[in-house]
Amino acid sequence: MSTLTTQTASNLALQVLLRISLILTLAIGSAFYSQAQDALAAASTSNSLKSALFELEKEYAVRFSYDPNEIKGIRVPQLTSRGSIETDLHQLLQSTNLEFERVEGQYFVIKKADSKFIRFQVDDAETGTPLPYATIRQQSTSMGIVTDENGIARLVMANPKGVILDVLYLGFQKFAINLDSIDSKASLKIGMKPEPLDLNDYEVKEYLNAGIAADPKANSFKILPQEMEILPGLSERDVLLSAQIISGVNSNDESASGINVRGSSRDNTLLYWNNVPIYHTAHYFGSISSFIPSSIGVLDVYKNYVPVKYGGASAGLISLESRNEVDRTLRAELSLNMTHGDAFVKTPFLGKKGSIMFAARRSYNDAIPTWTYNSYGEKLFGREIKDRQGVIYESEYSNNLKFSDINFQWNYEPIDRSSVKLSYIRSRSRFDYREADRDERQNIEQEHHVESSGADVSWAYRLTDRQSLTASLAYSKYNMEYEYANIRNPDITEDDDEQERSNDINNLEARIAHTQILKGGHKLSIGYQFNNFNIDNLINTQNFFEEDYAEEISSKANIHALYSDLNIQATDQLELVFSGRITDIESLGKRVFSPQIKANYNLNKNFLFKSTYGIYHQYLSTIKESQFTISNAVEQHWLLADDEQLVPLVINKQASIGFIHNSNSWLVDFDLYRKDIDGLLARNLGFGFTQEDGFNQGSERILGLDLTLRKRWKYFKSWFSYNFQDSQVSFPDLFPNSFASNLNIRHQFNISNSYTKGNWEFSFGYTFKTGAPYTSINNIRLDRRDNNPPPGQNNDDDFRLQFSRPNSLRISNYHRFDASIWHRFHGRSWRGEVGFSLINLFNRRNIYNIGYLIDFNREGDIAIVERTKFFLAFTPNFSIRFSF
Repeated sequence: MSTLTTQTASNLALQVLLRISLILTLAIGSAFYSQAQDALAAASTSNSLKSALFELEKEYAVRFSYDPNEIKGIRVPQLTSRGSIETDLHQLLQSTNLEFERVEGQYFVIKKADSKFIRFQVDDAETGTPLPYATIRQQSTSMGIVTDENGIARLVMANPKGVILDVLYLGFQKFAINLDSIDSKASLKIGMKPEPLDLNDYEVKEYLNAGIAADPKANSFKILPQEMEILPGLSERDVLLSAQIISGVNSNDESASGINVRGSSRDNTLLYWNNVPIYHTAHYFGSISSFIPSSIGVLDVYKNYVPVKYGGASAGLISLESRNEVDRTLRAELSLNMTHGDAFVKTPFLGKKGSIMFAARRSYNDAIPTWTYNSYGEKLFGREIKDRQGVIYESEYSNNLKFSDINFQWNYEPIDRSSVKLSYIRSRSRFDYREADRDERQNIEQEHHVESSGADVSWAYRLTDRQSLTASLAYSKYNMEYEYANIRNPDITEDDDEQERSNDINNLEARIAHTQILKGGHKLSIGYQFNNFNIDNLINTQNFFEEDYAEEISSKANIHALYSDLNIQATDQLELVFSGRITDIESLGKRVFSPQIKANYNLNKNFLFKSTYGIYHQYLSTIKESQFTISNAVEQHWLLADDEQLVPLVINKQASIGFIHNSNSWLVDFDLYRKDIDGLLARNLGFGFTQEDGFNQGSERILGLDLTLRKRWKYFKSWFSYNFQDSQVSFPDLFPNSFASNLNIRHQFNISNSYTKGNWEFSFGYTFKTGAPYTSINNIRLDRRDNNPPPGQNNDDDFRLQFSRPNSLRISNYHRFDASIWHRFHGRSWRGEVGFSLINLFNRRNIYNIGYLIDFNREGDIAIVERTKFFLAFTPNFSIRFSF
């Protein structure tokens, strides 16, 4: 009885619990259903504010100005009834912290109470003509807007405190606006003043894009990396690759450092960093610029002439200056791409009178190889070896690269009239390479170490409003060490190839100059330059097939130069510049005079004729090695001219004439030029000459033209550049007739396009080149050097290549498509930028060079084999940068 009663009680309790659970489940489900219905109802009766404003624009034919960040994420109820535009806006905004106001006609502004609205009208101050598509940009950022076809723009600034806006337009002076002095609603009429045509000013502020400018005569170009807009194939602002977008400033080997100005050799162009001459300009055999992009403020490029204060260049000049303004701002940046990472910081020092900049960079591909790094490696080391029956060998290799860079500068301005700068730069690169294939008797090892450093102290003092004095003292040091071995058979040493090379440069350079503005606006500069060179060069080669040789060339010399530059403003339209340089070269025991003249005539404010003529003397040049190196790059050894029979003085007589037309959104720049060059070395032809034949001297004649066309629309820019260049070399002691130089790229053109909208930039470009000259294997003969040696000497067979009709053929034409995307973003106290680039988008296999070696053919016989090198294949890159 008690058991039954217990069971009955248990069943009753269980039933009660089940009923309670069912009731709770139904209640919770009902609540969730009710909430879901409410949410659906709310969603069906609300809309984003942006969409609501868009609907009102269509219905009432009005236009709204607002800051997208202020309305982002705001939802507003759907309008229950429609009245006037003002009534509808009241209903939409009543639950937000935004307000509206009709500013003119059908234009309304939507903003917070503390935000500011500005209407801009940008005109030509002289004519009153509206300036369409002028840029209005917030200082120290990339954020901005563009005026419409009537020169009108409207802007809502959410956080206006301390903001300064710059108004920019082609050919006009920059106009700055401090928003602290502007009311919460303002209408500004801005009269832009035309840029004056002065020798030291840059008339074409936007030569190709916002960060690439040209001077009034277009004899030089200025690149501002921090302001530069997107270029095809670049994921970041590499300064040396950016310079190559200028017509006539090209790289025949696709490298950052191998810049050939108008068909001249790369060593004919000098490169300076803050008055320090630089001899190692790029890592990884020229692939990656050795200058940290975030640390560079300005890069100047000269191709029509070389400024007279710089001696020793015969084709062009590239000068870089650090990004280190003296102000009270603290800036820091961190960057990373697919080959390296870097950091930059600039901080005030000694209050408002000084500033310190420090930047550092380190590669990481020795730990993490990337697609970009591997693509560079394939370009540098990938090659095919052929005999007359076809391909017998394709390289398979491994390589390891480490590089690092340091840039430092201290600027100090104790008084308004004086400034002192102290700079230091260091670049270091270590490279190891291995290649092994027992079947093809290849067991190659290579080590390549480079270290370059330099320091400079400079002083500038303004004596009066019309006189100034400058002085600088710089020291540059360069060291390259190279070892190479090909062990064909590990069991014996007789068939090994070995090379050992080194190159050391120590250069102490001092310069002092006085500049005075004369009556009538004329300008006179007089200066003195001193160099003390100490250069050592060693090449020690042991070849199984060819004659062993060793070369050791050491040079020490002082070089003194006096120079003067007189600028005469003959009329309002005509400007004449007479320059001269007298250089005393102790190593040659001779004194040379280098005159220059430039004439420029302004037909009107949009059209300028330009011309230059000069004789340039180059006393520091290189011997170049391209055939007997494992990399596909041209390797250089610097030498000082110290013997007219061994290392000659390079002399270039150069003339150019042309015009530049810059009107509204169109630009046309055209130049014709001629160069006559003496003092070339035969060993730089790449035909395997060494010792006696290699130091035969020759001459070169270069004829060419450069053409640049640029058109700008509101968000779109397009430019086209074309180069024609015919370079013929003559070595009468070696070849009876002149022939095309290795740098004779007859035709080259580039089409580039960019589109900028908001924080996005897109770019696409195409490059075409006619193929480089090369020699047919049918015009090469394999000779034994000496089959009957004198008594007492070994009877080893040494071979050499004999060339006839050199460079009579051309490699197939070059085609390359590149693309880039940049995107900017920001937080409250930081900004960011990501870049993505694709080089050789369609992966075309472009041939770089065809050369010849003595090696074993497929039957194991000694024969001539052909070595083919290739340009970059498909190469992606990605970069990200944060600024604080």
